[in-house]
Amino acid sequence: MKRRRMFTRSQVFFLWTILTLLLSVSGSLFLSRCGNTPVPVAGISERGTSYYAVPALEPEVFPFDPNEADSTMLLRLGLAPSQVRSIYRYRAKGGRFSTPDDFRRVYRLTNEQWERLSPCIRIAVRYRYVAMPSSGDPRLSTPKKLSGSSRNAEYTDTVSPHPATDTVSVAMPVPPRSRGEYPVKLSGDELLDVNVADSAALCRVPGIGPYFSRKIIQYRRRLGGYATTEQLLQIDDFPADAIAWLVVSDTVPPQRLSVNTLSTRKLMKHPYMGYYRASAIETYRRIHGSIRSIEVLRGLEHFTDEDLRRLEPYLDFD
Repeated sequence: MKRRRMFTRSQVFFLWTILTLLLSVSGSLFLSRCGNTPVPVAGISERGTSYYAVPALEPEVFPFDPNEADSTMLLRLGLAPSQVRSIYRYRAKGGRFSTPDDFRRVYRLTNEQWERLSPCIRIAVRYRYVAMPSSGDPRLSTPKKLSGSSRNAEYTDTVSPHPATDTVSVAMPVPPRSRGEYPVKLSGDELLDVNVADSAALCRVPGIGPYFSRKIIQYRRRLGGYATTEQLLQIDDFPADAIAWLVVSDTVPPQRLSVNTLSTRKLMKHPYMGYYRASAIETYRRIHGSIRSIEVLRGLEHFTDEDLRRLEPYLDFD
């Protein structure tokens, strides 16, 4: 009589597969627990991953200009890699440290770091701002960049003494700036029309570099033109002081949206419109016909008084 098997061939194969997987998982967990503990190094983020591994060094103290110091110098001063990256991003966007107090805004700068580094900060003359005498015109009381030969001057001892040391800053020579390295900034009563200026012209505005000039033009295209200079503040982190140098003239009015002819897809592309408002307009047109005034929109859903105030310069009901 032929002996009967307890398991079929397919059942045996399935059991071996399960057993192999269990052994693999158990081995992985065992090896991960027995691994070596990583040595702490500078540059570890809050999530536990490293930006770049650098050995922890004893902080040094020496004169430096935060506008020109490279990453090696900043790390030697005891700044964390995340703080160094923050300084690099700020400078890449056209930002400048005009006074030693500006250095307080560095990402997560502690009081201990500030007390240790503030006496060592040396700001080159070309990065400083001076206040023009006020004559009733707010544009003339706005901080202006130094011009003329002072732009190419070396570090001078005109910085006020630090209260902790009661000594005057020591002069540090720097190479002269070549012509065209930085755009010549606006001065006096010069103003710029934000609706016609190109990126090169916008870079002449104090406080605006290539990053914000690009953002201004991109947002101008989305809007169809600026109606007021206050709209620039809707750009993330835009420097409010730069608005004093910009105007919106009547020569180039904003492009208007044809409320009664454009489709929902085209209306919703405007930053102040969006899908729900554009859809409400098309629904009203389909049921009631053309929209003759902005008061009709006031009765529609999704339109608030603030929305209508912003949209009014861009709407065309003809």
